[in-house]
Order: sequence, then C-alpha cells, then structure tokens
Amino acid sequence: MNQDLGIPDMYQSSIGAHRLAYRSHISNLVKAGLINQAIHLFDQMTQSDCRVFSLDYNRFIGVLLRHSRLRLAHHYYRRHVVPRGFSLLPFTYSRFISALCSAPYNLPLIHNLLLDMDALGFVPDIWAFNIHLNLLCRESRLETALELFRSMPSKGREPDVVSYTIIVDALCKAKRFDEAARVWRRLIEKGLSPDCKACVALVVGLCGGGRVDLAYELLVGVIKGGVRVSSLVYNALIDGFCRMGRVDKAMKIKAFMSRNGCVPDLVTYNILLNYCCDEGMVDEAVRLVETMERSGVEPDLYSYNELLKGFCKANMVDRAYLLMVERMQTKGLCDVVSYNTVITAFCKGRRTRRGYELFEEMCGKGIRPDMVTFNILIDAFLREGSTHVVKKLLDEMTRMGIIPDCIFYTAVLDHLCKTGKVDMAHSVFRDMVENGVNPDVISYNALVNGFCKASRVMDAMRLYDEMQRKALYPDEVTFKLIVGGLIKEKKLSLACRVWDQMMEKGFTLDRHLSETLVNAIQSSDGA
Repeated sequence: MNQDLGIPDMYQSSIGAHRLAYRSHISNLVKAGLINQAIHLFDQMTQSDCRVFSLDYNRFIGVLLRHSRLRLAHHYYRRHVVPRGFSLLPFTYSRFISALCSAPYNLPLIHNLLLDMDALGFVPDIWAFNIHLNLLCRESRLETALELFRSMPSKGREPDVVSYTIIVDALCKAKRFDEAARVWRRLIEKGLSPDCKACVALVVGLCGGGRVDLAYELLVGVIKGGVRVSSLVYNALIDGFCRMGRVDKAMKIKAFMSRNGCVPDLVTYNILLNYCCDEGMVDEAVRLVETMERSGVEPDLYSYNELLKGFCKANMVDRAYLLMVERMQTKGLCDVVSYNTVITAFCKGRRTRRGYELFEEMCGKGIRPDMVTFNILIDAFLREGSTHVVKKLLDEMTRMGIIPDCIFYTAVLDHLCKTGKVDMAHSVFRDMVENGVNPDVISYNALVNGFCKASRVMDAMRLYDEMQRKALYPDEVTFKLIVGGLIKEKKLSLACRVWDQMMEKGFTLDRHLSETLVNAIQSSDGA
C-alpha cells in the first residue's frame, strides 16, 4: 500500500502500465507517419486516469515541431504545459524557437517563449539564437537583432562565426559599413576564424557599397591569418576595384589569388574583360582571352559578347563581325545580343544597309530578333529617311508577334510627323490601335501636331474628338496645337469654341497664341 496517497500499490502499477501502453502506441503511430492518429491518442491519454508528465509533453511537442504543426504545438504549450506548471526542456524550447522562425508572423510567439526561458533561467542554444537573428535581420528589424546579438554573452551564450556573419551581412545591406567593420574586427579579436561565408558577406557587402579599400584591408588581415577564401571573394574585390577604375589593383589581386592557391575562374576573367572593353582597351581584352584559353578557362558567350562590344566601341566593326562569324558561330556561341551589338555599330557608322543585311542573316540562321534589334534598325532608318523600310520592319515585328509598346510607337509617330510623313504616321497609328496598343495623350499629340503642320486641322480635330470619346482627355499641349492649327487655317469660330473648352478644363493659352487669336478675330470683324 502507498501510505502517502492511500492508493493500492497494484492500482498504481496498473496506471503506470496504462501510461506506458499509451506512450508505446503513440510512438508507433509517429514512426508510421500517422500523426493525426497520434494526436488523437495523445488527447485520449491526457483525458484518461493516467497522469501525463512534463516528459510526455516535451516528446509530443517535439513531434509536432518536426512535422511543422506549429500552431498545434503552441496550443498544447499554452493550454496544457504552462497551466499544469510544467516547462519544456531547454532543447525543446530551442527547437520550438527554430521552427517558429520559418515565418515572420511568429515573432510575437518567439518573444513570449524567450521570456518564459528567461524566467526559468534557460538559454536557447546557438542554433536557435542564430536562426532568430537571421529572421530579425531578414524582416528589417536590425536594431532588435543587434540588441539580441549584444545580449548573448550576458545570457551565457557567446556568438559564433555564424552569428557574426548574419550581423555583418545585415549591417552591410543597411549601408552601415563602419559598424560592419567594427563587428568584423570584434570577431577577429575574439579569436574566431571566419569561414568562407563570413568573408563573402563582408567583402560582397562592402564592395557593393563602394567600400572596396575597407573590404581589401579587412580581408588581407584574415588571409595573413591563414584563412583560405574562395574565388567569389576575390572576384568581388576585383569587380569593386574595376568599378573604381583601378584596374591595376584588380590585376594585382588576380595575381595574388593565384599565389594563394585560388585559380582565377571564368567570372574573374569576365569581370576584367568587361572593364577593358568598356574602357576601349581592346588589345588588353584580346590578351585576356588568350590568357584564358592558355589557362584552360574556355571563354563563354558573355566573354565573346564583351569582346564584340570592345571592338565595336573602338570602331573596329568589321573585326567584330569576323570574330562573330569565324569564332563564335563555329563554337555555337552567338545570340541576339551578339547580332544587336554589331548591328548597332554598323548603324552608328552610317552603314545602315549593312546592319539590315545582318538582320536578314540572323533571321536566316534561326536567331530570333528582339525588340532591341527592331529599335536599332527603325531608329537608324528613320534618321536616314527610309520610311518604307521602317514600315516594312514594323510589319515584320507584327508578323513575329513582337508587339511594340506605346513609347516605341510614339517615337516613330513623332519622327514621321516631324519629317512630313503624316499619312504614313497615321497608318502606323492605326496599326498601333489594331495591335492592341492603346495610344496615350502624347501619341495623339504627335499626330495632331503632324496634321496641324500639314494644314490638315480638321483631321487633327477628328483625333481631338476621338480622344474625348475614349475618355482620354486632351492636355494643354493638345489644346494649343489645335487652337494654333485652327487660327492658321482661319477657322476662328471653331478656335474660340476649343478655347472655351480649354478654359473649362483649367488650361490657358500662352500670351502669344491668345494675342494671335484676338488679333485674327478683330481682323475678321473689320473685314
């Protein structure tokens, strides 16, 4: 007999066996993946005569967390564990916090769990701390993250390399570069050895913010300390110095990385190629490509397109074309960007017909032109005055299913109208509508201006009426063009009516145009 409780020993033994049976059955259901049945049986257990211990809740909440039943885990914690005076184990609390970090809306729940842990004298493990830090930084709660980071030692949990990496990355993204450098120096002072991810966070972050010299200074320190870094880190520095126009420093870093056992890769060479080609350093770019090939780094499409760009910038367009045909196409490395680069160079060099031949050539080779291709050619032929070719290109675009946008059409309309090709402009305008591109006020104004200059103000008036039917209200420019056109063609009563409509909309004529209209009316009355 249990004298303290007055319960027979046999009955106590029976309840204990009953509890063990529940635990065993729940465990088997979990192993079989039958989580809903396990939950149902656990509920039965809590409502039965057998006593449920803190250990049972720890195990069960752990199961719920592993199966992402976070809301249910929180329900059992708040409605069962806490009211019964139980607590979770530090490990379970840490896994609970880690699981809740999967979604930002769980931050209040995480905060409450941390308060409970504090009250119990528990501290989350470093894994939970870091996941929580990362969530706070991801959700732009940097100040809260910094507060947590600084409080970790006082709670008995020293930040590790991952903790420092998260904070350095977040500070760089917030453009707080000097603070990021101070945190990095503290990492080194603590005797921690930064890993590759930490170096990437620091160098990519600082270089992205233009603090390349600071990134270099901090990185050299850790490399001297024996830390090996990846090509990604070196490439970020090389790119940073190239952006600053310090290619000599970039080349020294390339040599330095080789000495430190990190072989320059395709990205390294492409960064340097981009700089050389942008700066017109064609001979250096050619030598870089040769060095790549000797080193066993095969140039890719980007590499060759950069070299094409370099040749074209240096007005060596025929050499660019030869590169494209003799090397790129034989390697299957030629795309629409390659052709667009060379076509642009021919058009800028007033060799528009040659550019058009390349357009036909790319189509014949199965390389589909894009919007950029057509923009280049149409702009060139408009400047040349070859409007029939422009119309042909527009028709070709439609046939290919490449629908120009409103801005593109408006630019074509404006050019045609300014060069007196109003009928062609009107035809393009109708094509625009038929192709489902809605003209805006600027599109209408371009054509209105063309009609008025061609002394066809009634055609302009029809557009003016059409705009209003489409609830596309004329602006100040429209009104001034129409009134000016009507005055020019001596349709003064109509000009006055449009002027009235203009004032109703809150617009006014400029002094010159209003005086012209008044004088025209007075001259008409005098006659």
